[in-house]
Amino acid sequence: MQRLRYRGFNLIELLVVLALVSGTLAMAAPSMGDWLIKSRQRNLAKAIAHAITIARTEATKRNDRVTICISADQKTCTQSGGWEQGWIIFPGPNGRTLEVDDTIIHYESSGTFSKLSATGNQPVRSYISFVSTGRPLRLNGALQMGTIEVCAPKQNVIKVVMAATGRVRIENTSVPCP
Repeated sequence: MQRLRYRGFNLIELLVVLALVSGTLAMAAPSMGDWLIKSRQRNLAKAIAHAITIARTEATKRNDRVTICISADQKTCTQSGGWEQGWIIFPGPNGRTLEVDDTIIHYESSGTFSKLSATGNQPVRSYISFVSTGRPLRLNGALQMGTIEVCAPKQNVIKVVMAATGRVRIENTSVPCP
């Protein structure tokens, strides 16, 4: 009768492999964390740009003013804080005031945007409003265009830039976040 011989790893070989794998993971962990933060920052910039596009499209489709504003509770507009709190998109001629009979077209909550900041310059600090032609106009009739800067810790600023026509683009910069 022939004797079976089992082949496998001995304890020393197994410990060497485990040491190599754990060393590799220890070196990769910090860069993986940076990648996740950068990914969340980019996702916030994309979400803001997409929401602006939705508001513009809805304004032309409904032939009415449509507003996107910062909203912490997804029910009312707020004047304080940044776009990372979330936002609501709603139709109506009143602009920043959501009336009882207004329906919310779209909303975004702040759940996935913790530890990020998104601050707009003066024209787009708390709201953006589109008229039926798809042009961004402030409630007083002035042209509305501006930039929202999205920041994450130890990253560079990502800008969401809205032109005078209402078109939006995302711009990577080499400016470090504050």
